[in-house]
Amino acid sequence: MPTRFQRIPVTNDPALAEALGRVGRYFDDAPTAKVVHDLAIKGAEAIEREQQERGEAVERLVAFSTERRDLVDWDVLERIAELAWGE
Repeated sequence: MPTRFQRIPVTNDPALAEALGRVGRYFDDAPTAKVVHDLAIKGAEAIEREQQERGEAVERLVAFSTERRDLVDWDVLERIAELAWGE
């Protein structure tokens, strides 16, 4: 089918064939090119979401390790070397 967009060749190797086989039932007999297209878009969205969630998790860890909260006994933590090694 003619298109004004550049086509991208994709090799249907065993891993891709297996992935397409796993999700084929969700695409109601759509052409393989449409399935690959839709999966690429959904995959990009999933990767962006995962990276955002990972960044947010890192920020939560940074906040937990730098902000004083009741979950940590900060007085003990500040004296950990003394308490652990008797210095």
